[in-house]
Amino acid sequence: MDNRAIAKKLTEHAHLLESRRESLFRITAYRRAAETVLGLDEPVENIVARLGRKGLQELPGIGRHLSYTIESLVQCQKPLVQGKESKVKGPKTVDI
Repeated sequence: MDNRAIAKKLTEHAHLLESRRESLFRITAYRRAAETVLGLDEPVENIVARLGRKGLQELPGIGRHLSYTIESLVQCQKPLVQGKESKVKGPKTVDI
């Protein structure tokens, strides 16, 4: 999964959290992480391969939870949400 696809997943998850009126802190964190990923000069896959989650945590705006989420996206290409996306009810989030 390339950086653009990862950033898109993070942004989509931020929108989902917003539609569910979740914590503004979490929404902002996902958006900030998406911006960080888009601004990288190298693929996130390379960072994960070389440095693992510790390497991701060194990036601006990416903490322990988001590093785990991003690592899971890279390694498993696992979606952040399950089921059909719906703006009315919203799918259940996956604990990553």
